Amino acid sequence: MHRAAPALYLPTDAEMLAIRKDSETPITFEKHLTVRASGLGSWAGENIFDAVTRIRGELGEPHISYLPDLPGRGYRASLLARTIAALEGLSADATASGWRITSGFAAEGSSARSLLESDINVLADVVGRESGLSVSPLKIGLLGPLSLAASTYLTNGERLISDPGARTDLAQSLMAGLDYLTRQLRQAVPGAPLVIQFDEPLLTPVAAGTIPTSSGYRTLRSVPRHELVATLNELHGATADLEAQPLVRTDLLALDPEVQRVIATPVVDMTGSKTADWEPLAARLEAGGGLYLETADPITRTASGDLARSLWKTWRDLGLHKALLNQMILTERGDLATTDPARATTVLGHLTDTARALSEIAQEA
Repeated sequence: MHRAAPALYLPTDAEMLAIRKDSETPITFEKHLTVRASGLGSWAGENIFDAVTRIRGELGEPHISYLPDLPGRGYRASLLARTIAALEGLSADATASGWRITSGFAAEGSSARSLLESDINVLADVVGRESGLSVSPLKIGLLGPLSLAASTYLTNGERLISDPGARTDLAQSLMAGLDYLTRQLRQAVPGAPLVIQFDEPLLTPVAAGTIPTSSGYRTLRSVPRHELVATLNELHGATADLEAQPLVRTDLLALDPEVQRVIATPVVDMTGSKTADWEPLAARLEAGGGLYLETADPITRTASGDLARSLWKTWRDLGLHKALLNQMILTERGDLATTDPARATTVLGHLTDTARALSEIAQEA
């Protein structure tokens, strides 16, 4: 017996995207039933103008568009380099072992900063060609302070996370740099609420003390829980002070409950989880919190109706009221940079179709 081949995404070219945008029926659900979609951040290819155009074409109102990072352009365009570019008072040089933080001028860090500013200018150009004023949120992604510290190095060659004073200085530099970054984004997209997604892929190993030293022969001490809580608290406060919404993408449920509670709006992948595993997330939603849920595989396609029905079943099994649906935003799960721009565009369209299908199910329930 032969297994059926998995369904894959067909590419969406620029002409198809324009036709879809012009012909799509506007969403008219009640606000509390409107499920929205967004993307995690990375994008395929090397053309930032094409990427921003495609993303904004698929993620129009009420969805949440974003300024992507395109790692295919090289190490200066990675999410790590973008975060270094956003630092205030610190920069970094690229070395054989990785990015080395410095307080002086750094050519590679300066290059990364120029690229980030150029990307924001491209965003402004794309928005300027659109008709009408955009009122939908705009999201940008950065590495969070703890994963940033675990991914960069001191001048002595050791990971920066190993030095308590250095990691505090780095976190403060990142938070200070948010002011200039948000001002640039507001100039590019006037009136759009801002969302900043902090990716913390290394938060769990940082907390567990399993980050290897630069030599690889031993592991670094865990960062104390009270410091994790304090750093994430400060990060949320600094972002909120700039009237932007903070998100944290990490393995939330693997963290200590005290650390979990600091994260106001998590970005999580619950694929394969039991209903009971959702309980902490359900409690967040009932308390008025938000949730970004990684939903659609970027390679293998599951019908949007099937995804929506599965999510609705989980929602009802948890006893959640349908009025809480607008607190959930759907994203892809995985890395769109591993595909190509045309198929990445199709994935975003699939997410908006899934969000719409879930809203339709809730409205009819």
